Amino acid sequence: MPSKRGKQQTYGRIKRTDIIINKPQRYDCPEGHAHIYILSKRYRIPVFLDSGSNIFLINAQLVKDLHIPYDSRADAVQIQGFTGEAISSGGSHFTKPLYLEIGTNKDLLLVSCEIALAGKYGMIIPFRWWHQEHPIKNIANPDAWCFDDTDCQSHLLPEDEEISVE
Repeated sequence: MPSKRGKQQTYGRIKRTDIIINKPQRYDCPEGHAHIYILSKRYRIPVFLDSGSNIFLINAQLVKDLHIPYDSRADAVQIQGFTGEAISSGGSHFTKPLYLEIGTNKDLLLVSCEIALAGKYGMIIPFRWWHQEHPIKNIANPDAWCFDDTDCQSHLLPEDEEISVE
């Protein structure tokens, strides 16, 4: 006996079995080195210029190893990873302002970072900072990173000068 409903039509709707969820696409973001100043000492760290990040993030292991001063908050803020999932290792602690020196012409700024695990990187630097606020010249060559934007000129160290952090 034929079905009373006749032929079922989907009327342009997608069947549940046809839905495909794509994984996020990874891009090759620039990697290089920068320096941070902790307790009057200068440390070279690997950095990742992340096109998807909107916060400075410092590796929790680096904070522990270098005894970087930090503060805690009562209610953790949510930090999302590459896939959009919350990172359980971060959001409760952040560094006190620390000096970040980056580039061949020594762009020097005070930054405060969220603390979380960051794999092989000492610091993850957000897109807006390195692309819009402090555009890095020679982005494809980390050994030649420099800043020539007029807004950056006020915080460049003179050549061959180090800072003294007390």
